[in-house]
Amino acid sequence: MATRSTGTRSRRKAAPPPLTERDPELLRRIHRFMVLTRAVEDRMVAMYKGGDLLGSLYTGHWHEAISVGAASAVRADDYMAPLHRNLGAHLWRGMEPWQVMASFMGKATSPTGGRDGTLHYGRLDLGHYNPPSHIPANFPVATGMAFAARYRGEDKVALAFCGDGSTSRADFHESLTLASVQKLPNVFVIENNQYAYSTPLKLTSASETFAAKAVAYGMPGVKVDGTDVLAVHDAVAEAVARAREGAGPTLVEAVTMRMHGHAEHDPADYVVQDLFEEYAKKDPVELFENVLIAGGVLDDTGAKQVREDARQHAIAARRKALADPMPDPSDIEDGVYAD
Repeated sequence: MATRSTGTRSRRKAAPPPLTERDPELLRRIHRFMVLTRAVEDRMVAMYKGGDLLGSLYTGHWHEAISVGAASAVRADDYMAPLHRNLGAHLWRGMEPWQVMASFMGKATSPTGGRDGTLHYGRLDLGHYNPPSHIPANFPVATGMAFAARYRGEDKVALAFCGDGSTSRADFHESLTLASVQKLPNVFVIENNQYAYSTPLKLTSASETFAAKAVAYGMPGVKVDGTDVLAVHDAVAEAVARAREGAGPTLVEAVTMRMHGHAEHDPADYVVQDLFEEYAKKDPVELFENVLIAGGVLDDTGAKQVREDARQHAIAARRKALADPMPDPSDIEDGVYAD
């Protein structure tokens, strides 16, 4: 269930449509990409521990419902500005798992040709901006994308993600203010995973919810269960429809838990154990799979096959990325300077 806040009133959202009224192929595709996201990141965690990767690794375990749910609500020609928890959004849009692995290995076949940080693996040809190191520096870019779309008369929406800690930064507030004043076609998703690195939520915000803060910007704010992929999809789909109608931006808060550390080198020993235990029962991939099986959209055999296909896909991606070449130092300036 989601609740909405606006600058003038609050109301409870209507009940979501039953599974029988949804497109079964879309449901299966959402499930497939959530499973693939988990399989690829599990494989990359093993690669990190085995020394295959350069530097650290940042994953999105328990964020799969947010990244895939949100990405599945926009069109292929819309803009996205995802972050390090949003591998699912990259994969949904067409990024190959081996490209992501190649980026973390600094390979010449990575989206940046090994010329940028390991996390910066966006593809402009697919309409998604490279994740920046400083978060939410992607929010001003997404605001610019939305402004450019409107200026050019294009029917496009810009979807951007950030974490709860990012809401304390100036670029977050500046972006939401500008998008609201200009009524830009933006959808801003806050992935509330309870901790800004090692700082708990209670020390970063005194508000009851982040969605409630939307009132100050004059835009709707919606809070959803970030482990429920359909709740995320529906909230973002409604926000996208509103943006396309020219009604301006929406703030969506999706609540989940970061079940790994901020990065794989972080043991997360600062996290309250009760939170781990609570969210261990809320695996978004398992929850959605159970919903589909109960609804007759998927059966046990099909679910097992999806998991095995994803595992094999991740294994093949690792094999390719490992075999790919490192950049050639002789062409280090190619693509850096304009002719």
